[in-house]
Amino acid sequence: MKFSNVLRAACAAGIIAFLSGCAHDITISGDNASLVSKTASPINKTVGLVITDEQRSKEVVSPGGGGDKVAYKPYHDLELPIYLELSNVFKDVVKLNSAPDATTSQSKNLSYIVTPTITTTSSSGSLLTWPPTDFTVTLECTVTDPTGKLVTKKAVTGSGHAEFSEFKRNFGLAAQRATLDAVQKMQSAMQETAELRQ
Repeated sequence: MKFSNVLRAACAAGIIAFLSGCAHDITISGDNASLVSKTASPINKTVGLVITDEQRSKEVVSPGGGGDKVAYKPYHDLELPIYLELSNVFKDVVKLNSAPDATTSQSKNLSYIVTPTITTTSSSGSLLTWPPTDFTVTLECTVTDPTGKLVTKKAVTGSGHAEFSEFKRNFGLAAQRATLDAVQKMQSAMQETAELRQ
């Protein structure tokens, strides 16, 4: 192969790598202190929160700024915020690695099973910096009884924005604001659902 061809191929590979950018790891859950606030009259039920090991390890890559991308694990990062949100609404919450069978539901006295689904978007208008300045977290919680019968399904979307001057060392700030917004909205939605108090 001629040197000019080798050089041309190397340049093409470099351009592709530059355009595709790279993925920077961020955490999309931050300070959860504001979520530790049990309601005055929690629902007198015990619920199971189902998040599997496979979900916890699932990595999502979405756009950042400057042609780069960000990588994060939504279920891993949101498990604690969702747990705290449910703990604020219900008397007790039990973490589960899989949907419970009848024996587990009975032994743990579960009234409801909560299965979350999480989707995200991110973006940034910056051509020079990679952290996303805008982020959304859509959180859907499917609530069933121990037999699998649907009780209710709630979906909310949280939005977060952060300016580059705010990032400092916290490059996931917009995402963390979106997560907090989504979880707080889900808490309100759960509290206002009459079916969960029956």
